[in-house]
Amino acid sequence: MTLFSHLTLKNKIFISCLGVTLLVSIIIALFTRALLISSLTRELKNRGIGIAQSIADSARGFILTENRAELTSLAYDARYGNRRDLVKYLIISDNSGNILAHTFTTGFVGPVKTIVKQQPASEVGIKNLEMGPHWVFHITVPVTEGIYTIGSIQMGLDKQHIDNLIAQLRWIFLSFLSMVTLIFFFLSHRLALFITRPIASLIRYTDLLTRGDFDVIDSKNFQALKQGIKTRNDEISKLTDSFIKMTSRLRDSTRSLKDSQKKYRSLFKSGPNPIFVVGKTGFDILDANPNATELFEYTRQELMEMTLFDLGELDMASVEGETFDLETGANRSKVKFFKKTGAPVFVNIHTSPAAYGKEDVIIVGTTDITELVEKDSQLIQASKMANLEKMSAGIAHEINQPLNAIKMGSEYLCLMHERKQAVQPEDLTMVLTEISDQVTRAADIVSRLKNFSRKVDFSRERVNVNTCILSVHKIIGRQITLQNIDLVLKLDKTIAPILAHNNRLEQVLFNLITNARDAINERIETLNITNPGKIVIQTFSMNHQVGIDIEDNGAGIEPDITESIFETFYTTKPMGEGLGLGLPIIKGIVKDYNGSISLSSRPGKGTVFSILFPEHKGPHYSKELNTP
Repeated sequence: MTLFSHLTLKNKIFISCLGVTLLVSIIIALFTRALLISSLTRELKNRGIGIAQSIADSARGFILTENRAELTSLAYDARYGNRRDLVKYLIISDNSGNILAHTFTTGFVGPVKTIVKQQPASEVGIKNLEMGPHWVFHITVPVTEGIYTIGSIQMGLDKQHIDNLIAQLRWIFLSFLSMVTLIFFFLSHRLALFITRPIASLIRYTDLLTRGDFDVIDSKNFQALKQGIKTRNDEISKLTDSFIKMTSRLRDSTRSLKDSQKKYRSLFKSGPNPIFVVGKTGFDILDANPNATELFEYTRQELMEMTLFDLGELDMASVEGETFDLETGANRSKVKFFKKTGAPVFVNIHTSPAAYGKEDVIIVGTTDITELVEKDSQLIQASKMANLEKMSAGIAHEINQPLNAIKMGSEYLCLMHERKQAVQPEDLTMVLTEISDQVTRAADIVSRLKNFSRKVDFSRERVNVNTCILSVHKIIGRQITLQNIDLVLKLDKTIAPILAHNNRLEQVLFNLITNARDAINERIETLNITNPGKIVIQTFSMNHQVGIDIEDNGAGIEPDITESIFETFYTTKPMGEGLGLGLPIIKGIVKDYNGSISLSSRPGKGTVFSILFPEHKGPHYSKELNTP
């Protein structure tokens, strides 16, 4: 069986057909031979019994008279003549087994005499008997007179006649088998060729196709194969037709793929933006287009030895988060990368999954927005300065308070010195301590103003929003209070940190608080209401998000302008008091940190601005984060 499995399909078909044919022929021959031999043997025995019965009818009277001469003549007449080749011997005996006549001329052969005496005269019997080189059927037929048995006729039928017939049949069957074998040898060979020739051609063409030789489809031999298949209507023709169609589609698909690859390489190399091909697991850079090497000043080989995280402020935590899902494609804005020289480059990132050869990769497209970020920074800085300008009177008053205390203390010491009066130690200590406290207070005010007014940094860090709220409260809290407005803080001490920058977040809070103050003052002026205003700042956690609500009881916003409130240059303030940039800047900052901002307002009752940021659960995150 192992040898058969290693044969070609052609030889398997050929050997199988030939083997089945030979097996069926041999079975038929054996069955026919057995049937003929049985039939001939039965016919021979019946004929022998018939001959013996006819002799018994003729010999009945001679047996009764024991006329041996007539019996001998009758036996020889039956033995010879046209029965010479069939009847080997003939014996006539009485009912006691005494032989009355026989045809043996040289004496009895073998155990014939013994069988004659032992064989009951009253029963018909047939035995196989060996006589020299031959076998005979020894047939016994009783001779009766009425109901009495008076003797028996015993004769031997030569089996050589049947053996000769069997030998002839054997040669006939061998000739038949040989002829059938030759015919089926030829037919099975042609059948194997008929089945396997198209398959062999398909195998040959498949081998050529696997080597990329699709021109074979247009060759004359392939076209001849297609024409030859059209004349057939069997499974092989259907297989070949399917193969031809598959090959044509494969050729077209391969050509389309090559064209697509050419287009991809052309777009990849000539695209206006830097593009990276990175691995899906380790984010190794697998390829980079010329614009990437030009922008970041690395060679292509140097970039391919780096990961995407090596280029700048992009960590695994932000990559694997819901806001920057590389599996389905995502965007991220204002990511800070660095050139080879260390110079910062701000880019917007767009990612999408793709296949690169046999590997699943991520296509990372970047857009250089360094100039745009610089202008954005200048705009935010200008907005800060405008807010500080509005608050300058209050800030000056706040600084004057510690300065006045310092002045009073120093004037007291100078007066005591001019009068040459001694200052009591406890008074001196009290004055100097107060001067020191006021200097610290003034320095703290200047430091907070300095930190708030510094230029914006777009880097991301772990920030607790409570810290930013408290910092802004220290800057403008006293001024808000002096304007008869209560500033209430409801801070959740267990909120998680977010990824942002404290300075930009303070800018958002500062703008919203000053807008709330202006809305309260507007309500007081227009409605002539004397009850104090109120601003409530609340922080909370919700669905893995950190929220900030800033609520006021000011004039509110009309429903028809709610949709336009975040548009650039749209303002509800009188001419000269606002440029319409504050809320668009706030929305842009919130969006940069993957947050969202919304508002709900009731005209004449107040407004609530709600900001949501995704939690940042970094490696050092602790749920019980205390507010500074």
